[in-house]
Amino acid sequence: MNPLVASLANQALELKLRALVRLDPFWQEKLARLDGVRLKLSLTDIGFKRVFQFGPMDLHLLPPFTGADVGVTTRSPHLTKLLSPELRQKAVDEGYLQVFGDLDQLADVLDVLAAWQFDWEGQLAQVTPGVVAHSVVEAIRLTQHRLGQLQHSAQASYRFWRDNEYHHRESSSQQ
Repeated sequence: MNPLVASLANQALELKLRALVRLDPFWQEKLARLDGVRLKLSLTDIGFKRVFQFGPMDLHLLPPFTGADVGVTTRSPHLTKLLSPELRQKAVDEGYLQVFGDLDQLADVLDVLAAWQFDWEGQLAQVTPGVVAHSVVEAIRLTQHRLGQLQHSAQASYRFWRDNEYHHRESSSQQ
């Protein structure tokens, strides 16, 4: 990616994240807990590498070569596994997530992110009629739920195929 385009995209992302942090009172309480922690996030499938620095009143995105206290390298579909300690450990064990640094700090950051429930409907209602905001948020929730079901179904089908194909090959090779 062109460095100028990447810089502009990162600047736009940082501005959006900082606006979300300022709009949500949840962050005002939690940023003090994370004050000074630097989290490096690398998403290998989309080439995203940034360091998130949590401050007492704000959030900053720093270049990827900046030092970090903790770090996570993964692919974007596995990001949601970070929010559940059980899924996180399983993903680390299976190689979907690589982590480094102070794991207690990583747990603190992830606990805060897992507890964050941004009021998307409230924010949309400020710029659209309330019924439209509600409809959009419900459509997103329904879509997320359906995508989760589809992912689970595809994984189950793949496991079934893999297991049966393995047994079929195994029995064919014994004959």
